Amino acid sequence: MGNRRWEELNQDCLVEVLRKLDIESLLTNIPLVCKSWYKASLDPKCWKCLNFHELASSPYLRPPYNSPFFDDFNILNGNNDLANAFIKFVVDRSQRCATTLVIAGFFTQQSLEYVSQECPELKCLNIPMEFMFGDEGQHLSKFIGSWENLELLSIEICYYLDQILTPISTHCHKFQALCCREIQIRDEDAMAIVKLEQKIKYLRLSSCLLSRENVVMILKGCRHLELLIMRYCSGFNVDDEILKLASHIKTFDYQGTYA
Repeated sequence: MGNRRWEELNQDCLVEVLRKLDIESLLTNIPLVCKSWYKASLDPKCWKCLNFHELASSPYLRPPYNSPFFDDFNILNGNNDLANAFIKFVVDRSQRCATTLVIAGFFTQQSLEYVSQECPELKCLNIPMEFMFGDEGQHLSKFIGSWENLELLSIEICYYLDQILTPISTHCHKFQALCCREIQIRDEDAMAIVKLEQKIKYLRLSSCLLSRENVVMILKGCRHLELLIMRYCSGFNVDDEILKLASHIKTFDYQGTYA
């Protein structure tokens, strides 16, 4: 074991290992090991999952909370041109093969437009709360319809969910899963979810606020649901009528819901 030469590891095997690493490791650590590792790090399969959220440094974010990456590279300094250039550089590494994208708070309208054009194979889109807190989140509906292969959307604290779901119902014909966290589901939002009726199979609402009427609307409209999780949601109690309407759903979890 002590004589093993890691730089001589089969290239395909090495790529399979490296694709599990985050953006920071692929940019700052792996290329410095040796030429073969640098070459492997350029393989687009290593860049199919683009998690920009992991790079952020903010006390309001979930782990890793404090990434030194942006402190070192000075990207979070209000310089949109620098942030856009960095996002473009990373996205280009994927060579249009990225299937998972996790947006971060430093994304701009320009960078959103770029990823909508250069990530045509995107299947999973995750939009954390720090992005939705900013003004740029309002531009998302302009571009989300570009991802025709989108299957899953995960979103937190959104005040215009209906505007984001509307282009999905029109353009994203493979869409089947929606995850919402800490969102007030208004009448128009519930109606937008129902418009996904022919597509959506999995719906997860975590710590969301919605009325009993909107729960009933979703259950009556989304007849193809296979999984419905409504954990720690508020605004309604699960009564006999709701249980009957949900009886066709294989998995219905309403732990912690309360009126």
